[in-house]
Amino acid sequence: MIYLLRHAETQWNHELRKQGRDDSPLTQTGQWQARTYAAVLQDLIPHSEIRHGRVLLYASPLGRARSTAQYLIDILGIPGECVYCEPRLIEFDYGDWSGLTKDEIESRYPGALAAREYDKWNYTVPNGESYADVETKVDQWMDELPRDKVVIVVTHNVVSRVIRRRFLDKPRTEAGRLEHPQHLIFRLHDRSIDEIDIRALQ
Repeated sequence: MIYLLRHAETQWNHELRKQGRDDSPLTQTGQWQARTYAAVLQDLIPHSEIRHGRVLLYASPLGRARSTAQYLIDILGIPGECVYCEPRLIEFDYGDWSGLTKDEIESRYPGALAAREYDKWNYTVPNGESYADVETKVDQWMDELPRDKVVIVVTHNVVSRVIRRRFLDKPRTEAGRLEHPQHLIFRLHDRSIDEIDIRALQ
């Protein structure tokens, strides 16, 4: 069982800027989301499982993911030995596009967004990555996951897409359409994925 979370909303998310390996702080909405992720998981995962070390948390090393994860650790009481900072869960590298909005990218790199949409899996952002690059790291990490544990993952939009594409064995061309809005927790189990919408707790 995997609970897949995208980090909570940040300032650059709010401004619709590409973040990639750069970072920005959680907004007030993001702080609410992080607390609510924890509250939802508190209802779904028995505390005895956490207490006995049968729940593992893996988080991207970027600040926005670690900040989100810290709410889960504190509220759920996940022991330190069950928490992993996992570099292979780091976000897609937007290279020269980092910090830019779509309009700014189009202005500085005319036609580049359309070219990327045409072959999103293989397109490499200038001085950045492709989805194929992300897959290599994600596959290595997923192959190492213990099968007898509940796993909580705090990562990013593109990484979440790649994880879900592999889990459902969808064509790589579909990965770019697997959005991960920050109001959803995905539960991966038995070759299926459930959506848990945290907005019900507003």
